[in-house]
Amino acid sequence: MSDIIIVVGSITSAARLAKRINSQSLKGAQVVSTPPELRNNMSCSYAVKTALANEHIVRNNLTGLNIRGIYIEEKSGKERSYYDIS
Repeated sequence: MSDIIIVVGSITSAARLAKRINSQSLKGAQVVSTPPELRNNMSCSYAVKTALANEHIVRNNLTGLNIRGIYIEEKSGKERSYYDIS
């Protein structure tokens, strides 16, 4: 199963994006801590996680938000891999 992780610049941006996604999709979005593999000297530790099926909704709702990157998170057992799709 794959998800999208959107790394944002602030908790406010994360909350706004999650709210926008949740209002337009049955597959919810949630504010999470940015995975350590994606922090790369970023000061913000917040991200939004949602289903890969919501990618078009995510891309349509980025206006006015401080987005630092968009990644696909692929899970295989306990292993997780991230791919930049920004």
